Amino acid sequence: MLARFVVLNFFLILFAGLAVLEASAKNLRASNSEVAAFLKADINKDRVLSKSEFRTFIRALADFGQSTAKKIRFFGVYGYAFSIVDKNKDGIVTPQEMRSADDDFRKGK
Repeated sequence: MLARFVVLNFFLILFAGLAVLEASAKNLRASNSEVAAFLKADINKDRVLSKSEFRTFIRALADFGQSTAKKIRFFGVYGYAFSIVDKNKDGIVTPQEMRSADDDFRKGK
């Protein structure tokens, strides 16, 4: 009985987290491939990406055909890309930081 309760709570928490992430994705104008890449990369499900998770995120985006991600992967400049996206230099990248960096890139900043 306890095991069933624990499993049920796990799935409730998981689905609640996914619902929050989906709502955030809509607010951040994220594409389906960006959301899928983020979910794949965010191993610990804390909704932010460490440097190693960011590398996985870029690789997944490149696999989806995203051109900037393909260039980052080709040249192996994951650390450089991470340093640009991590605006506040706290060692993690949030979805908001990624959107801001993408917006800046599109504006030519």
